[in-house]
Amino acid sequence: MQNNPCQKWLAIGITVLFLGLIFISSASALTKKNKQIVDMPIGISLNSDGYIDITIEDAWALLNDTSNGVQIPIDVRTDPEWANEHIDTPVPENPRHHCVCEWDNETILQEFMSFYEGKEIIIYCRSGSRSVTAANMLVDGGFIGTIYNILGGINAWKAAGFPTISNQPPDIPTVTGTINGKPKTEYSYTIFSTDPEDDDVYYYINWSDGTDTMYIGPCYSGEEIIVNHIWAEKGTYVVKVKAWDYYQAESDWGTLEVSMPKNKTINPFLLFLERLIERFPILEQILQTIYVYLG
Repeated sequence: MQNNPCQKWLAIGITVLFLGLIFISSASALTKKNKQIVDMPIGISLNSDGYIDITIEDAWALLNDTSNGVQIPIDVRTDPEWANEHIDTPVPENPRHHCVCEWDNETILQEFMSFYEGKEIIIYCRSGSRSVTAANMLVDGGFIGTIYNILGGINAWKAAGFPTISNQPPDIPTVTGTINGKPKTEYSYTIFSTDPEDDDVYYYINWSDGTDTMYIGPCYSGEEIIVNHIWAEKGTYVVKVKAWDYYQAESDWGTLEVSMPKNKTINPFLLFLERLIERFPILEQILQTIYVYLG
């Protein structure tokens, strides 16, 4: 049977269309897998693992210029390593700490990916090994955002002469609320402190009246919290609040002076007499005359 030329070209067309659909589908899947990759700086490219390797110099340039967007450095080392020393970069691109050793816990990993979803993060460790592990875990987990990996870690950072810093304590807490009131009445006070590395903050409150000190936390850095207190006796008190972060770095005391004057005790008879005199002024003259006579 002789082949029809039209059938032959139709078969070729269908085959090309089929292969084209496969290619488009594969490209779409790859794009979805690497959805975190957005506009990348000139000279920096995505590697085959789905994240971007950058040099120390690249990282320094990114973290000192917000015109290219805000990149967030993530230190994935252990708690002691972070507290002892980490990279120092200007606001708002300050480093944060999330130990990759905790990411075997799926809940913690998912919380991290949810919190930084859509953001550009720059991961680093001591020499570059753990940051690669962290980057791969994020890619495999379907992280949506941009992942940069610093080659050489903090060792290369220091060797290049870039600055480092140890864990910093939270700012001195701010305390606001009623400063003049009455004993045995409940009052509300607002407290907040900001941590330079955006760590969670805990509070220690001394009401200066002999009551137990309160411990509150963890609270988000910069989060306002409201606490209530009742002073039982008259007097002047200094509310003292100290903040500390997850790594036990403590702030200085924040203070607020409050005054609780004595409640006036009103004699019912004297109140009745005062109102009677207001109604009958002549009664005051009669009482004064009696007072002089008896005196």
